[in-house]
Amino acid sequence: MVEAGDGLKLKTCIYKPTIEGPWPVVITRTPYVYGGTGDTNEIGRGYARRGIAYITQYCRGKGGSEGVYEPNVNERVDGMALVNWVASQPWCKNIGLFGESYTALTAWIIADIVPDKVKGIFLHHYGVDRYLSAYSYGQFRQDILTAWAIDNAEEITQKPAKPDITKVYHEQMAYMPQKEMDTHFFGVELPWYRDWITHTDYTDPYWHQGVWETLRSIPPKIKVPIVVVAGHFDHHQEGTILGYNLLPDDTKAKSQLIVGAWNHSHVITPMIGKQDHAMDVNLTTLQFNWFYDLLLKEETSKSAVKVYAIGEDKWHDLNSWPLQNSVDQKVYYLASANKLAETSLFAASQVGYAFNPLNPVLSVGGETLFNSSTRRGSQLQPAPSYRDDVISFVSEPLSAPLLLAGKVKVVLNVSSDCDDTAFTYKISEVFADGSTYNIRTGITSLGFRNQPLGARQAYVPGSKVKLQVESLPIMWQLQPVSCIRVDISSSDFPNTAYTATMLACGQSKVKRA
Repeated sequence: MVEAGDGLKLKTCIYKPTIEGPWPVVITRTPYVYGGTGDTNEIGRGYARRGIAYITQYCRGKGGSEGVYEPNVNERVDGMALVNWVASQPWCKNIGLFGESYTALTAWIIADIVPDKVKGIFLHHYGVDRYLSAYSYGQFRQDILTAWAIDNAEEITQKPAKPDITKVYHEQMAYMPQKEMDTHFFGVELPWYRDWITHTDYTDPYWHQGVWETLRSIPPKIKVPIVVVAGHFDHHQEGTILGYNLLPDDTKAKSQLIVGAWNHSHVITPMIGKQDHAMDVNLTTLQFNWFYDLLLKEETSKSAVKVYAIGEDKWHDLNSWPLQNSVDQKVYYLASANKLAETSLFAASQVGYAFNPLNPVLSVGGETLFNSSTRRGSQLQPAPSYRDDVISFVSEPLSAPLLLAGKVKVVLNVSSDCDDTAFTYKISEVFADGSTYNIRTGITSLGFRNQPLGARQAYVPGSKVKLQVESLPIMWQLQPVSCIRVDISSSDFPNTAYTATMLACGQSKVKRA
């Protein structure tokens, strides 16, 4: 029981080598309790057998630690208390920090103030800008954060059953107004969750104070080498890559960015085509070897940016990611007869559809899904235009491979008869046999048009406006004879929730695009 920053004692599991010290030490902190809190960590024993001490501490209020768990708030003070305590021990030679998802937050949040004994940090799947993991163009990423709140809130003592694994917590996520979901289903109020879903604008002071402002400000101050790991289909991808890109140049020169074809659980997606090299980067092995070389052998860390191309089955060594201002750009137009054309001469005439938020289009695949495990990543798609409120456009077959490398931009000219409306797109590859797998999705609304990090704007019903939406970056090679398909609709539930509806009491809305 190691003393935390304000006198509480936190349960700390320490695996020490049997050889004479002092030894290198790696540290992580976690709110998650899997398989009990005793001697259950095979990886911890594996490190210790190889000469590196391994420490896991449970966050306050979790796993036997004292105090009350409040997500994110206390990790900086508690993390520094642990690192300073370890650094003062006679058996500590030097220190490495590591973590994945929330446990990566516990390292990011102290990375600018660590003592000299900390020589390196290895982090998976956590973004340094909380707004980017919570929102896309002002639309809430509900599948991850609503479900995470339900699963991890200590106030909810009886968790809901999951009778249908294809629609986990959909009843709770569909409830409106969403800010009252907690009291309606569980009889308790979760103020921190209500904060997340009611501060919809990036300009809101909520995202620029306290722990979120501290977290965002840290990467430019980091001096030790850091390995940053992201996944093409991980909901933290955008903010994770941002953390690497915000590092100062001298730190970046000894750091690494690795982006693989996996989701948040490191599962390769999609499970199609050639994948001989998708797992050439084994993260468990890579992390140990990196710490072994850095801490035990005291070798200098090398710089690298490695990104895996889905479909090409190849890792690319780059100077930066995402690629910027590529000279090789491909443009397609939404054309009449549901065609995706390479010339604007066949641009579509007006098409439209009626949309009811109470009957949303369910997510089938998505790069920011997490709780809906059967839906996340790249998934087999339904037939084109499979609902009246889904309009599909399909290209002619490709004559040669086409590598998408970077962000995809979609531009729509739209109007609606409502004062706000969401618009979504999905880009997919249609293979020669007709099977179709999603590559990238996007969402915006008239309220947040063209300003993903701006404040909500007014819209005059019936007026025509242009929407531009960028996807998260991707490296995906489309195959010869494949077609490109673009679906346009107005919801992607529960991947993202249309906030104007989520916070109100959903009314049927009709619009034209």
